[in-house]
Amino acid sequence: MREQIKQIAEEIIVKHGYRGLNFRQIAEVLSTTRANLHYHFGSKEGLVEEVLDEYATRTMDAYRDVLTDATMSLREKSRAIIEMARARYKRYNPGADAGHPWSLMTRLRSDSDALNDAMRNRLQAVTMEFELLTRIAVKAAVQSGELRADTPQERVTILIATVLHYQGLVTRDTGKFTRLVGLWESTLDAIEGSWGSDATKAKPAKKR
Repeated sequence: MREQIKQIAEEIIVKHGYRGLNFRQIAEVLSTTRANLHYHFGSKEGLVEEVLDEYATRTMDAYRDVLTDATMSLREKSRAIIEMARARYKRYNPGADAGHPWSLMTRLRSDSDALNDAMRNRLQAVTMEFELLTRIAVKAAVQSGELRADTPQERVTILIATVLHYQGLVTRDTGKFTRLVGLWESTLDAIEGSWGSDATKAKPAKKR
């Protein structure tokens, strides 16, 4: 029952935000009582804290696997991230582009004024980890010779981490997943064009 409650809560938060979640909705979907939900989680805040923590852990584990993979180039890592985002996007936009939200963390950030300190701190911790993992990926690209030794690593980190952090808003505001793909590709084109090694520039980019 706890897992079912968290699954339904996650879907409601992604679609309707923190303010759009209430125990009555979940109870109706699961044909149970609000008292049962209170028994398991105590309060709406307790439920959302647990849902967010588990979602953030799953998400960061997946990004960590990609961004610290020494066998992948920056562009390959970006395309792996695109595919992870695409899978989530399709879950909430089945059949065609609709611009519906698909990221729980992006949705919660939109309601940050209604969140408690524990939720805001968790979201901030994710932002910091995104930047740390991106920094590691950029450093690895320099060390491997993919990017030149004089690459301003912190500036490149900011470019990539910003795209990573705002993926959900890009698809929401444009209503098109292809805009996110284009943003990733354009960002990597700019980075490689400015600081790519001769070998990287000579290698033709695969188009998707």
